[in-house]
Amino acid sequence: MQQTVGTSGGGRPRGRVRDGWPSLIFAVLVIGGFIYAFSPRSLPDFPETQLQAHQLLINGLARVDGRYMAGGAKGRILLNDAPPGPWRNAEVGTTEGSPVTRIVPTGGQRVFAVGHNLMILRSDDAGARWENVHIDLDIPEPLLDIAATPDGERLVAIGGFGQYLVSDDGGESWQSRQVEAFSGSHLNDLLVTETGTMLIAAERGLMLRSRDRGETWSTLDFDYPGSMFGGLHLGGTNWLVFGMRGHAFLSRDDGDTWQALDTGIEDSLFDGARLDDGRVVLVGSMQTVVVAEPGEWRFTRAIPTKQGTFSTVLPLSGDRVLVGGEPGAHVVNLADGSITPAGGN
Repeated sequence: MQQTVGTSGGGRPRGRVRDGWPSLIFAVLVIGGFIYAFSPRSLPDFPETQLQAHQLLINGLARVDGRYMAGGAKGRILLNDAPPGPWRNAEVGTTEGSPVTRIVPTGGQRVFAVGHNLMILRSDDAGARWENVHIDLDIPEPLLDIAATPDGERLVAIGGFGQYLVSDDGGESWQSRQVEAFSGSHLNDLLVTETGTMLIAAERGLMLRSRDRGETWSTLDFDYPGSMFGGLHLGGTNWLVFGMRGHAFLSRDDGDTWQALDTGIEDSLFDGARLDDGRVVLVGSMQTVVVAEPGEWRFTRAIPTKQGTFSTVLPLSGDRVLVGGEPGAHVVNLADGSITPAGGN
C-alpha cells in the first residue's frame, strides 16, 4: 500500500511537529499488522469435522446381519449397528465423489451399491469395506438400482437414459447392453421374484418384464402416462408400483393387469418397504410417509407434511422405520408420528 502525505502552504510549521504523532503511530500499527499476518507461526488445533448422518443426503439404506448401511452424497457410505446411531465411515474405494443412489444386499454378506457415472461398488463383508468394480467418468448418468437372480449367478444394473449393465461373474466384470424396449428412458426400479421374473418400473408409463434372466424384455400394458419411481414384490405374482403425484398400482397377475389404488396424497412416492406384520410403508416428497394395512390398501399419513424429500426406507422393529433423503437419516415411529435424527458418526 502506498501512502501520500500532502502539505499545504509549503509545509507544517516546525512548532507543530507533535501534531504528526497520531499518523506515525497509525502507520506503525499498520506495518506491525502486516508483519504479524504474514510471519510464519504454528496454527491452533481445530476439532475434526464430524459428518452427521442426519445432515448427509441419503439415497440408499440396507441391512445385513444386524449392520445398517446408509449411502448418499460424495460416494459416502456410513455404518451403524443399532439405529439411531452413532454412525461410522465404511472403507470405500475410489468413487471420485460420485453419489451413491442405492444399496442392495444380494445374499450372504455380499452387498452392492450403485451411483452416478455408472458406479458399482461391491462389499463381501456386510458393508465394512467396498471395492469399486465399475465406473465411467465419461458417462455422468446414474445407475438407480441393481438386483441378482435367485441363484445369484447374474446381476443386472439399470439407470438413467436406458443404462443397462449385466454381470455373469458375481460382479467382477460388467457389460453394457442396448435394449430397444428401453428407448433411452429412465429405468427407476428393478424387482425380482423367487422364480427369477424381473420387473422394471420406468418413466412415462413404461413398465417392463423379463422372464429369461434379463436377456429380453417386453413392454406391459400400463394405463398411466406418468413415471413410476419404485415398486415392491409382494410375493407370488403380486406387485405394487408407485410414483408420480402419489399414484400407486397393484397387480395380482404378474403385471398383466393393474389396479389403481387411492393413496389419498399427491406427493410423489420414491421407495417402499414391508413390515413384519404385512403393512406397507411408502415414502416420498414433502417428507411423505404413508402406511397401508395388509389387504385393505387404505393409506394413512404417519407424520405431518414438511419440506424435503425422503427417497429410501428400511424397517427396524415394531412400528419404527429408518428413512433417508434430503434431510439425512431419521427414525420414524409410525405409532405416534414422531421423527428423530438418526445420530451421527
